[in-house]
Amino acid sequence: MAQHTTQAEDRLITDKEVAHLLGASRSWPWKLAQDGRLPAPIRLTARCTRWRLSEIRAWMADPQGWQAANAPKMEG
Repeated sequence: MAQHTTQAEDRLITDKEVAHLLGASRSWPWKLAQDGRLPAPIRLTARCTRWRLSEIRAWMADPQGWQAANAPKMEG
């Protein structure tokens, strides 16, 4: 069964909002995303970056599962 998200669930949120959802500082989402442990933000302009709320909620539901599913593929 396909999962549908409403427009409100799929809105773009700021680093401040991500930090609030995670209960962390504003720098923590950036660190996690840089390490590939959080969905990457979307760069809208040179000075405007946002995260998709649905991706953050999916990550929050299962961080380790998300990381396993989105790990970079190693070539042998």
